[in-house]
Amino acid sequence: MTRKPRLNLAARTFSVELGTFLRTCESIGTARALSCYLLAEANEWDQYLDLDRPDAESPSFADDYLVTEAMRKNPQLKTSYNPRKEATKAWWAAEMQCNDTNDRLVSYSRGDVSPMAKRTNEVISRAQQIISDILGPLTREKLEFMEDNFRYGPGATSSVAGNDVVASKKYSCSMHVTPRLYPYWRTLVPRSSNELELRAYSRVTFVPKTSKVDRAIAIEPHLNIYVQLGIGALLRHRLKRYGIDLDHQADVNRRMAKNAIYTDRATVDLSSASDTIASELVWLLLPVEWACLLDVARTEYSLIDGQEVRLSKFSSMGNGYTFELESLIFLALARATGDSGAVSFGDDIIITRDCFPDLKNALDFLGFSVNTKKTFLAGRFFESCGNDYLDGKMIRPFYFKGDYHDFSTACVRIANKVRRYSHYRNDDDGCDIRFVRVWSYARRACPIASNTYIPLGYGDAGLIVNFDEACPATAHHGHEGFIARVLRERVIVYDSHSSEGALMHALHRGATHSPKSVEMTRRYKSTALGRQVVPWWTNLGPWK
Repeated sequence: MTRKPRLNLAARTFSVELGTFLRTCESIGTARALSCYLLAEANEWDQYLDLDRPDAESPSFADDYLVTEAMRKNPQLKTSYNPRKEATKAWWAAEMQCNDTNDRLVSYSRGDVSPMAKRTNEVISRAQQIISDILGPLTREKLEFMEDNFRYGPGATSSVAGNDVVASKKYSCSMHVTPRLYPYWRTLVPRSSNELELRAYSRVTFVPKTSKVDRAIAIEPHLNIYVQLGIGALLRHRLKRYGIDLDHQADVNRRMAKNAIYTDRATVDLSSASDTIASELVWLLLPVEWACLLDVARTEYSLIDGQEVRLSKFSSMGNGYTFELESLIFLALARATGDSGAVSFGDDIIITRDCFPDLKNALDFLGFSVNTKKTFLAGRFFESCGNDYLDGKMIRPFYFKGDYHDFSTACVRIANKVRRYSHYRNDDDGCDIRFVRVWSYARRACPIASNTYIPLGYGDAGLIVNFDEACPATAHHGHEGFIARVLRERVIVYDSHSSEGALMHALHRGATHSPKSVEMTRRYKSTALGRQVVPWWTNLGPWK
């Protein structure tokens, strides 16, 4: 008797995702769900990805939206698309767009641009004034605030990657820095004995976005990202003083999107926003001393597929201040239309519907492209910052993204996606009974996962169930609460610590930021059942 070959993790998890998706289509039962079921069963994923968003005025929109979107971001789909190639094409297209924008804005600044709408010129002038008001003069106090916030982020740089992405290694490694920032480097780092190498470019790499296209990001020179994050902190601080707290603005945007149907507001999204901030745009809108500050720390070139390219964009995703910069620009442009209540979180803009035409005209002139598929000016459906609302009710689909490190964890996360979705589709009053079969399939796909249970509010440490489904034991040894059964991750731990770098980190960041005596890089290996005490048990309610 021959054994069947054991599937690898990606194949096993995709099998569960596909089974869950097919059962979702069956449970919904609309014409769109039947189409998605047949396409998925026949592996016709190209046709699935080409499906248009369903009509928001349709009575079955929320259900059709779910089945249309659920598999769209899964990297395991077998399609004719080459996500990396599509991302490279998009990157070059954005560069060409920025190049055209730069030419147009140079002519505009000289006063010899072809006639434009008077209102667009007024919006640009007003946006300049709003940005000037937000930033204020570039004083010594602001520069000191920026310097106090110089830091390395959690990700890779040109000098560290893989197991070396820890704070102590970032302070002790050899450093790359752009020629423009080089004259200042000795005043920027805690000590001057680091090996230094000039590097004029960032390196473009790609991460998954959808099954059709990847997302391009830039790995910045080591010392540049250190300074860029300080500038980003300063921009964030200035926006907060103006009333836009980027640490919490996403929640504000979501609330406004939820109520947009009642408040005559539009939710606006842009295509490739961070890649289309043309260099001349920053010089046009920002006070010159602020533009100079940002320019010193930016990277002027990028390396893509072995080719070093001089950038037409000012900064891209990966630069430490790009998000704050685009939030500032889009906020100013939106409010310059006359809507003093307009907000922006990155390129997620919410504005009064009557002001949208003026905003769009300004965006078009300044080189940005409104994403018509994700911009909603009227009707029942609005979205912002990852939340989707129909008639003010949350209907965000769950997505199967295939991003798992362990099969048990995958089954738990898939089942929990379905359970949470069924809960908010039922207005947080119990769970939509149409999805009980879907949830049961996912939870039973792995015996280990099916033996876990946790209350709502504890992430994906186990299956989210009601108290009467779990029947948990009470805590003992003087503890109050209940015993939840969770997945404990077994990991391989690598010692990535540098004692010298840890000392430099502590000296620079101060006692409140002092690193641990040992820094570890974790690599997940497997999971096993464990126990956790929870103080209370939050229920989702019955299936109904």
